[in-house]
Amino acid sequence: MKKDINSNRHIFMYATILVVIVAILLTVTALWLQPFQNRNEKNEKRINILTAAGIPDVNANNAALLFEKHCTSEFLLDENGNPTESEEGLPVFVIDRQTCVIPMQGNGLWGPIWGYLAIAADGKTVVGATFGHKSETPGLGGEITTEKFQGQFAGKQIRDNGSPIPIEFDAITGATKTSNGVREMINKTSESYAPYFQKLPPIQ
Repeated sequence: MKKDINSNRHIFMYATILVVIVAILLTVTALWLQPFQNRNEKNEKRINILTAAGIPDVNANNAALLFEKHCTSEFLLDENGNPTESEEGLPVFVIDRQTCVIPMQGNGLWGPIWGYLAIAADGKTVVGATFGHKSETPGLGGEITTEKFQGQFAGKQIRDNGSPIPIEFDAITGATKTSNGVREMINKTSESYAPYFQKLPPIQ
């Protein structure tokens, strides 16, 4: 009986040590990979912002250089549409001193969707848009990331006579929930940024 207890104790100690070693290795690996993950996320953000603004041929290799060249300013807005020094607010990225790119977040059929909307200096005309998703169905809701879907937004209007208006676009066949999510996301974002675009501040 005593032998069995000692044997079980050794097994338990071995398992505990093994778990600790694995946990340490996973932690070290995660910490080592974190800078690469952060860099990739930042690059993806730059690619989407520049692509929405109509900058061609942006990829992971040139995104940082092109962003530095074309993004002439970036700032946050308070709830009244005024630039703020606070660390919280609505982000604005100004591309080539004339196009404002704003981020969007919403919900699709199976999870979060997001994107960037580029608005011309008139504060109402869409220059372009990019979208992303976490788990929409390939061939259906997942089509929001394709050039065909994204390309239709250029020239659309989000404001009329100073007021936000619902955006119109061709929905994806068989993906009503995702399409509605995109529409709601754009309209909600447009309303959030309305105080800023109403003032039409000089872009610098």
